[in-house]
Amino acid sequence: MVRSSYLTVLSVRHARPLLLAALLGRLSFAMGPLALVLLVQDTTGSFGRAGAVAAVAFLANGLLAPLRGRLVDRYGQRRCLPPMALVYAAGLAGIVAVARAGPPGMPATLLLAALAGATAPPLAACMRVLWTALVGQGPALQTAYALDTVLEEAIFTLGPLAAGGLAAAVSPAVALLAAAGLGVVGTVAFVASPVAGARPGRQADRGGWAGAMAGRGLRTLVASLVGVGAAVGIWEIGLVGAARLEGSTALGGVLLALMSAGSALGGLWYGARTWRRPASQRFLTLFVLLALVCLPMAARPGLLALGVVVTLVGAVLAPLHSTAYVLAAELAPPGTLTEAATWVTTANNVTVAAGIAVAGALLDRVGVGWTLATAAACVAAGLLATIAGRARLAEPAAPPPPQLPDRR
Repeated sequence: MVRSSYLTVLSVRHARPLLLAALLGRLSFAMGPLALVLLVQDTTGSFGRAGAVAAVAFLANGLLAPLRGRLVDRYGQRRCLPPMALVYAAGLAGIVAVARAGPPGMPATLLLAALAGATAPPLAACMRVLWTALVGQGPALQTAYALDTVLEEAIFTLGPLAAGGLAAAVSPAVALLAAAGLGVVGTVAFVASPVAGARPGRQADRGGWAGAMAGRGLRTLVASLVGVGAAVGIWEIGLVGAARLEGSTALGGVLLALMSAGSALGGLWYGARTWRRPASQRFLTLFVLLALVCLPMAARPGLLALGVVVTLVGAVLAPLHSTAYVLAAELAPPGTLTEAATWVTTANNVTVAAGIAVAGALLDRVGVGWTLATAAACVAAGLLATIAGRARLAEPAAPPPPQLPDRR
């Protein structure tokens, strides 16, 4: 059943080369952060400076993602994505040039990092928009989004390994240049698809200055996901702290790997099933499940029990996120599909960064138990926002986009 469902989605004409191009471009974004840290640390001798550069790029990327999505909605993928990719790659290449100066080159390095982050082409959001054109907004869309979510997680596992391997085998500069090249190659291959050319730009109402956020349902969705993103960021550090408390910091990585493995398995299982209940109801159900399964973390169970808990948490996270993208497609005001998808990404990524920062402070001041309890409280806050806005989540703001007729 699982194999058949995913093969059905991948058998749609243009789906496989388009997905491959999108993943190739996203591999650049997975390699970039570590390559950037390794390069700056190598040239300045400071992990603090390296972290600052990576944080600037990350925040510029997350905060400006909706603006890039709005530009793509308005002017089309083929007009917007290649220039973004070229500026993004130029920013990374520029960092390689100016970082050689060491600490004196830090101001220029920070500016170029911000430029690269601000112009990274939103391939993930664009791919999710094109899935609606490829398979429509029926059950197959949930399968497509689940497959996309799982593959993206695999790419973001492979990316740091590739960056680290290149940096060790050749140099950090080569790793960063490779990331820049992959961004350009993946983007060019992506927009070369006839499907990308079939969406030349917005042909519907623009929704005013608020864009995608003019939709009440989308605002509720984003508010709900803020709590999840913060919790994920807290878990990134809190689980390492829990492992250290038990005498093995290395097992923190094992706990995070178990969460990723659970996410992959949960996402694959969820996407292969045909769901009769609407996405808004499934989103609320999954949120309730997440709140329940993460609650035992606050009790500081032993590492074996904690491993089971984090695996279950991961198994709920991927279905929750893929359902959020389905909801974003349903709730987006006409002509704002790409921007809507980028708001989901921003709600997750920016608050993950905030959660990581908060977790570091909490571990030092109140300990592991209260830190993990704070993550559970963040999930609960997101659940309350979902319950309060459940009626708005059930009111699609846009009609389904047309489905491409040419299948193979």
